[in-house]
Amino acid sequence: MEARKRILTSALEQLEERGYARMTIEQVAVSARVGKATLYRSWPNKAALVLDAVRSRLREVPTAETGDTRGELLSMAKEALAGFFGSPQVQAVLPALVADTAQDPELRRRLREEVLEPRRARSRTVLERAIGRGDLPEDTDISLALEMWAGAMMFRSVFYGDGYDDAALARLVDATLASPPRFAADGEARPVDAAHDA
Repeated sequence: MEARKRILTSALEQLEERGYARMTIEQVAVSARVGKATLYRSWPNKAALVLDAVRSRLREVPTAETGDTRGELLSMAKEALAGFFGSPQVQAVLPALVADTAQDPELRRRLREEVLEPRRARSRTVLERAIGRGDLPEDTDISLALEMWAGAMMFRSVFYGDGYDDAALARLVDATLASPPRFAADGEARPVDAAHDA
C-alpha cells in the first residue's frame, strides 16, 4: 500500500515536471524507489498509471438525498468540483495533462470515459433530483450547467492557480438555481430571458 502511494505521488510529480509526453514509467519507478516490474504488475502502460494518479486526487461525488436542493448542490460543487480543481496537486499537473490530451487522442478518450464521465453521471443525479422537486425547470440543460461549473473552476485553477471558496460556490449555486441554462424548442440551449422573449 505504501509503495502504491509513492508510485502515484511520483507519477503526479513527473507529470508536473515533464508533461505526459516526456514522462516515462522508468522515471516514476526510480522516483518511487520501486522496480519497473512492480509498476507493470498494476499498470500496463503510462496512460493507465496517469489516470490512476489523477483519480487518487479525486473526492467522491456526494449524491445523498437530504431534501435540501441548495445544500445538495453546494455539497456536490464543493466535493466533486472545487475539491478537485482547487487541489494544489491537481493545479500543478492539470495544464500539462490538458495540453498533452491535444496530442494524444487515446489519453483524452480514457480521461473522459474513465474519469470525467462517471463523475458527471453522479452529478447529473443531483440536478435531476432538483428538477423532480420543482427546484429547477424541467427543461434545464443539465449538461450545460455542469460544463459551466467545471469550466469556471478549471479556468480559475489553470490560469490563476486558485480555487473557489465557500462564498464563491454559494454564488455559483444560487445563480444556477435563479437562472439555469434551458433548452429551447429546437433543442438548443439559450438564456432564460431569450426564451421568455421568444
